Amino acid sequence: MDTGGAGRLGLEASFRSVFGLEDVSGATSRVRFDGKTDPAIIADIAEAAGLAKGEAESRYVELQEAYLEALRAQLALPNPRRRVLPGVRTLLELLGARPDVSMGLVTGNIEEGARVKLDAFGLNRYFVDGGFASDHPERGEIARIAHQKLSRRAGIRFPADRVMVIGDTELDVACARANGFRAIAVASGGCPHDRLLASAPDALFPDLLDAPAVLSAMGLAAEIRKSGQSAF
Repeated sequence: MDTGGAGRLGLEASFRSVFGLEDVSGATSRVRFDGKTDPAIIADIAEAAGLAKGEAESRYVELQEAYLEALRAQLALPNPRRRVLPGVRTLLELLGARPDVSMGLVTGNIEEGARVKLDAFGLNRYFVDGGFASDHPERGEIARIAHQKLSRRAGIRFPADRVMVIGDTELDVACARANGFRAIAVASGGCPHDRLLASAPDALFPDLLDAPAVLSAMGLAAEIRKSGQSAF
């Protein structure tokens, strides 16, 4: 999804509200957001803004509440930039219709923030569970936790080589590798193609428009498999 900067604006608003930092946009301009977890982003903004070490952490609950309020307000505003990226809805529909696939979310967002963003695009229904920054601040652990949750829901433990992480940064590839999962990278986000290629994913696509090719990269034939399950 491209939220049109709603997450960044929401975080800036939360720092203004909690710490009175009117010039916080200058700090956020020096912070990388894509692929990082919310706690890591908050820590980086705090450092860039010159806050004392541990100050943001000590007021994390206030920041989170202010962020969620601001995020909802941002997403309620019209924004022509806001969109679901190419091929995503079709791929979710295809995977969601398969009894041999279990879909979950792996994200650096806290769960409530992720749900707010997904809801703005009508995508919550595809992800009944997953791993979030509210589960753990490290992305590799978030993917591991998502694997555990989805395995429990399915009543089986998905073999690592049947678990695929689809993401648009090299950090998504790294979190897959940390758990022995397969990694499919897509260059329709903000991460440059060359950086994604250097991270050595199992497959790399410019976007998700070619659904048959993406399914093939996942090891899924066009028809529904007769046995076995995969987690995505």
